[in-house]
Amino acid sequence: MSIGGKSSFVVWGGGIALIASVPLLLELLISPEISRASIAASIMSIVIAVCGGLRLSYLSEEALRRVEEATARFAGGSFEEPVEMPRRKRLRALTEGLNDMASQLQERVQALSQLSREQDAILRSMTEGVVTVDSEGRVRRMNEAARSLLGVSKAYVEGHSLGDIIRMDEIRRFMKEASSSMVPTTRTVVLRQEPEMVLDMYGSPLFQDDGSSSGTLIVLRDMTRVHKLENVRRDFVANVSHELRTPVTSIKGFAETLLDGAMHEPESLKKFVGIIWKHAERLHAIFNDLLVLSRLEAGDQDERMDVSNHKVADIVREAIEVCSGNAAGKSITVTSTLGDDIRVAVNSSLMQQAFVNLIDNAIKYSDPGAQVSISAERHGEFVRCMVSDTGPGIEASHLSRLFERFYRVDQGRSRQMGGTGLGLAIVKHIAQVHGGRVDVQSVLGQGSTFSIYLKPRS
Repeated sequence: MSIGGKSSFVVWGGGIALIASVPLLLELLISPEISRASIAASIMSIVIAVCGGLRLSYLSEEALRRVEEATARFAGGSFEEPVEMPRRKRLRALTEGLNDMASQLQERVQALSQLSREQDAILRSMTEGVVTVDSEGRVRRMNEAARSLLGVSKAYVEGHSLGDIIRMDEIRRFMKEASSSMVPTTRTVVLRQEPEMVLDMYGSPLFQDDGSSSGTLIVLRDMTRVHKLENVRRDFVANVSHELRTPVTSIKGFAETLLDGAMHEPESLKKFVGIIWKHAERLHAIFNDLLVLSRLEAGDQDERMDVSNHKVADIVREAIEVCSGNAAGKSITVTSTLGDDIRVAVNSSLMQQAFVNLIDNAIKYSDPGAQVSISAERHGEFVRCMVSDTGPGIEASHLSRLFERFYRVDQGRSRQMGGTGLGLAIVKHIAQVHGGRVDVQSVLGQGSTFSIYLKPRS
């Protein structure tokens, strides 16, 4: 029964008190033994009783009104203001119960809100994409990582059909399969887009307490970088095996020949030992370059800490001296136009090795009597150090891969010249540990320019 208006409640309360007093009033009026004073006193008592009843009715209605208002507040989610305690015991018990209920509801709502905030924080910080859909295929939640991986805009997507949001056929097929399955589903897909992306997808059904399906959880993980690294590892193992096979086979073959009796022939002995030494030197060079690359990729602290300010001209001058023997053997002139005003903060031994590798390559691939020039210029926030030759040049299709380990434009010619296939990879990593980078420009028939970008001394 809802509480009526205030005036009606009071009238009803006063009326009930007045009706209860009617029998007593009639008895006083018809009794001849009652004096006028007694009648007056009785009437006064009745009036007081009626007024008390009215007052009691008023107070009860006020208490119930406060309970009604508090109930409305609780229903709206506001639990901070408790119900004022009435004086009557029964209403007091009701009020205490409401206040206890409000306190418990407030604690539970706060706990749920805290849990929801923690879940949101976890989903936002995850690098994996997370999507939940209901049994009808409508999106319940989708975190930022999932939006990025799926190419979904930041517009509101909750409540929309998953098929309407995602345009990638491979993902749509997987999500449809995962939604219809009662067991976890996994798949790896390659998205033929630009750039190419590899996704590991996991789908798991969500169940209610009664065991029925309430939707599907889908987790997406970007495995593009991992797959690229795995491909690099496979290529590296294959290339190392290929590079080592020739010298090891040659050393083994000529050693067996010597053991079979050729060691007793002075001319054959000298020739075969020379060949063995040559291939042993090649193995030594490959191992040394691999060790250098390993230290650079691991961020060797001893190498990184020894950094000081140096003139680029001094480093290049020392590198030219190291390569002077090879240059003289082909009558190649190596010149430098670097001034003493260019200084960089580098590890001098590492940077010298980078320039030696570039100068040595330029000498190897230049014709006898050619010229190799070294120069530098300001390029934005960097100093660009260039090693240019007038060799045969390199086709554009090879330029993007030149700094990969063991990558060769001309396999046979590179090995014949004694290269390990690691020199340019070492140059790239030396530049990177100094916060710089490398690039190459080349024109067929006109030569190539290899550049190292370094930050000048601040």
